[in-house]
Amino acid sequence: MEFRELKTFHVVARLLSFNKAARVLHYAQSTVSSQIQSLENSLGETLINRTGNKICLTPAGVMLLKYTQRLINIESEILSNFKDLNETSGNLIITTPHSVAAYYLPPVIKEFQQKYPNICFEFDSCVGYNFNDIFNAGLVDVAFLFNSNFSDKLLHVEELTKVNLVFVANPKDNTFDGVIESIDDFHDKTLLLSKSDCSYRMIFEKMLMRADVKLRKIQEVNSPEATKRILEQGYKGVALLPEITVQDQLVKGTLKCIQWNGQPFNAKLFMIWKKEKFQTEATKVFVQAVRKHFNKPCNPDN
Repeated sequence: MEFRELKTFHVVARLLSFNKAARVLHYAQSTVSSQIQSLENSLGETLINRTGNKICLTPAGVMLLKYTQRLINIESEILSNFKDLNETSGNLIITTPHSVAAYYLPPVIKEFQQKYPNICFEFDSCVGYNFNDIFNAGLVDVAFLFNSNFSDKLLHVEELTKVNLVFVANPKDNTFDGVIESIDDFHDKTLLLSKSDCSYRMIFEKMLMRADVKLRKIQEVNSPEATKRILEQGYKGVALLPEITVQDQLVKGTLKCIQWNGQPFNAKLFMIWKKEKFQTEATKVFVQAVRKHFNKPCNPDN
């Protein structure tokens, strides 16, 4: 397999069109098709399904797209770094829950961009706990996680701050009468949980499983922002969210906080990156910037 074939596949996969890819790459369409076929033969996998004029990626194609994106980012970083050896540049892929990207990282990114304008960011959503897999595959540089506790011998794991989790509902919803006494109170109730903030929801779901509590239903929503809007429109159910994400709504009265008297389960925010002697300069300076923002000691060796 050749790098040019991987780059061609990347363009085809992004555009989902052989014709468009050929125009972008200034190739004949037959050349694009030939390179994709050669790549499939090298890997022994079908990467693209062709149905009439439409194409779509196979599971193997989706996997390869992630690798090619990483390779192209590395190529860009190499070219940028050698263009000006005195200026820090490169690409950072950050895996993070939606709430972290929306409420914790913006001031870090703003200050960081002013100091390192040539570093580009790519944000990916939460992927649960398969951190070793994504780091070993080179698919992420830095990850953030909500959890009660987390450690990994192969990774740097650093606690950044405590995170208060709250239950919220529409002010007119009296399902819980303002108080949740224990986990058992959730029996036959509707719970809204965010897909993109998967880590802290896992903490609570484990509590439900251990107590053998049967919900009426779990309503999965793609983000905390969408969850808040749904509740504000009058949807009957309770959502579990970081307090920082609902402060404005609680002040305005468009959402209400339901007191939780059960077992404490507040989370912590962790930053995670790979343990290895060589770190890209972009990763190093970003880790130090996050530490500075959260008033954590800076360690130049990590």
